[in-house]
Amino acid sequence: MPGFTKGPGYGTPFGKNVYLGSTKNLQFDHGTFSADTLPLVTVDGVAQRVLQPGMALARITVGSDAGKLGPVESAGSGADEVQTITDSGTTTAGTYTITAYGEETGLLNWNDSVATVQAAIDALTFNDDITVGGGTLPGTPMTLTFIGSFGGADVPLVTVDSSLLVGATYVPTTTTPGVVGATDGRQTAANYVGICDTFLPTQLLERDVEVAYIYHGTATQAKCFELNAAGTVIALTDTTADALRSSKNCDITFRTASTEL
Repeated sequence: MPGFTKGPGYGTPFGKNVYLGSTKNLQFDHGTFSADTLPLVTVDGVAQRVLQPGMALARITVGSDAGKLGPVESAGSGADEVQTITDSGTTTAGTYTITAYGEETGLLNWNDSVATVQAAIDALTFNDDITVGGGTLPGTPMTLTFIGSFGGADVPLVTVDSSLLVGATYVPTTTTPGVVGATDGRQTAANYVGICDTFLPTQLLERDVEVAYIYHGTATQAKCFELNAAGTVIALTDTTADALRSSKNCDITFRTASTEL
């Protein structure tokens, strides 16, 4: 009889979200989506940035990305997360590595300079999003500040492999938790433009990308999204749906799942 055996190493599958409540009378526009505004998600231990159709979009009006698009996000006062790596005792020799979001640096010498550690971090995927500061270990704690695409998020604590160090270990701690909340215009209803129609499963890891969005049509509210003040993807709220329905920029009608055809 025919059989099926799942092979090794397959990744977690995910597909394209279908958010439309009707395909009639759709009207589209387009713009450049700012990659840094989309929160990271972890898939199979690797940080990803996945833009699904159904994400409510707004025009950025403040900062270097002004004019671009990003996800609608609740307002807040942001703060970049800072993590600090400290010597637990008196390290005298050896090597170590730092792992952030599942990506590990190459071997670092026990007393490498901040610039050398920054270069090792720069070799990771998120090379523009982690800034190394502080002093030189082991004498002075080293800091990692999460900027850019992390958007003030409360990010997972990095891990340090100290198994090859001599004398002590290097210990990471969170010294300033990340606090998010849009302050660039995406929190303002007057800047809402519509609902994303483009599926980008990986491209935003590399660059900003042109996307299409509907500004007139019918969508299913339960299949649309926005970001809360913590930068977490949530179901589209009634408040945002009402704004998208009656904005000068768009006119979108929302159905509940029970009224889908």
